[in-house]
Amino acid sequence: MSGLNLAGFAVLGTMLLGPLQAWAEAQVQVENNAAALLVQASIDTTADRATAWAVLSDYNRWPEFIPDLLVSRVISHPGDPLQLEQRGRIPSMPNFPVVMILQVEETPNERIRFYRTAGNVLAFAGEWLIEGKSPQVRLVYRAVVTPGFPMPPQVSKEIFRNDAKVRMEAMAQEMARRVPAPVAAQQPMKSPKKPLKRTGKSQKKR
Repeated sequence: MSGLNLAGFAVLGTMLLGPLQAWAEAQVQVENNAAALLVQASIDTTADRATAWAVLSDYNRWPEFIPDLLVSRVISHPGDPLQLEQRGRIPSMPNFPVVMILQVEETPNERIRFYRTAGNVLAFAGEWLIEGKSPQVRLVYRAVVTPGFPMPPQVSKEIFRNDAKVRMEAMAQEMARRVPAPVAAQQPMKSPKKPLKRTGKSQKKR
């Protein structure tokens, strides 16, 4: 098989296997603390730190790959503190849209902190973290949520557990999709050069 075909199969393998490798299951814990819920989640990704940050900070495109997130957009002006508007839905409560304005603080390639400043959720604050120095980083999510609407505690826990799990796995999938293909796979291998024929003049006299 020629080098060109081998390179083609390498690219095809990356395209087919990349998404499958991203299906690591998110680990999520939700605990009650008085009226608040403490949410902690993590997932191992197949992305490097730069790719993970590019996805995590691409706020306006989150609805393209996160289920049930209908709107996510930057509403602050350049140079002002970063603010997001987010609108989503709870699958088990389709008639109750979730609307929030979030203040966001970024530490590039490392951390995003956020807290609610307006909306129909009483209190919401937390952070996204990118951990690890290896080529494949871990994504961590922590949040403290006070729903502020009447709901049995066990139901609230299940709603926010599912929300964190879905978001984490969607993030990991998008990170895997955006990982650049290996340079060797992107560039077709050159055919080996044919050896030069020696002329009569270059042959040694016997």
